Amino acid sequence: MRDSEYHETKVANSSGTALKSHWRRKAEAGQAMVEIAFLLPMFLIFVFFIFEIGRAWAVKQSLTIAAREGARVLVLPYGAGLSYASEGDVKAAARTRVESYLNSSGVGTGAVTTINLVRVNPGGDQAYGTADDTFELNYSDGKRGERVGIRIDHQFETPLPFLLAAFSSPAPPGGSGGQPQDGGQPQSGILMGVTCHMVHE
Repeated sequence: MRDSEYHETKVANSSGTALKSHWRRKAEAGQAMVEIAFLLPMFLIFVFFIFEIGRAWAVKQSLTIAAREGARVLVLPYGAGLSYASEGDVKAAARTRVESYLNSSGVGTGAVTTINLVRVNPGGDQAYGTADDTFELNYSDGKRGERVGIRIDHQFETPLPFLLAAFSSPAPPGGSGGQPQDGGQPQSGILMGVTCHMVHE
C-alpha cells in the first residue's frame, strides 16, 4: 500500500472513531439529563418533607412547653398576702405566660391558636389518667387537690396534607382519608393539640 492510500485510510478511520465518540458523549449527556429530570423532583420533595417534619416537631415542642409553663402558674394558690389575690388573677397570669412563650418561640397566638383553661374530672372509676376522664373548659372555683391545666389547639400551616393526598388512594365514602367530608377543599394544615395539667396547690 502506498503512503498516500495508508494516510487516507488512517484519516477515514480516525474521523469515523471521532464521530462515534462524539455521538456516544451526546447520548451519555442525554441519558444523564433524563435521569436528573426523574430524580431531582423526588429529591426536592424528600428534602421538603424532612424540613416540614422538623418544623412541625419544633412547633409541637413549643406548644408542649407553653402549656407546661401556663399550668405551673395556674396551680399556684391565691388569696390575701399571696402573689395572686384571686382565681381570676391566676388565670389571667397563666394565659399571659402561655401567650408570651408562644410569641417568643415564633408560633404566635393568632386565629390558628386556641388556649383554654381546663379542669380534669375523673370518670366513673374515680381514677385520673384513664379513658373516661373528662375535661371541663374554662372552669371556675378551682380547689386544692384538683387537676387543672392548659389546653392548646393549634392549626399548623403546611402544604403536607395536599402532598400526602396526592400519593394516597381515594377516600372511601363517609371517611376522611385526608379529604373533607363536606366535599370542600382539603385541610390547609395539621391540627395539633396539647394538654398539660397539674395538681392544684
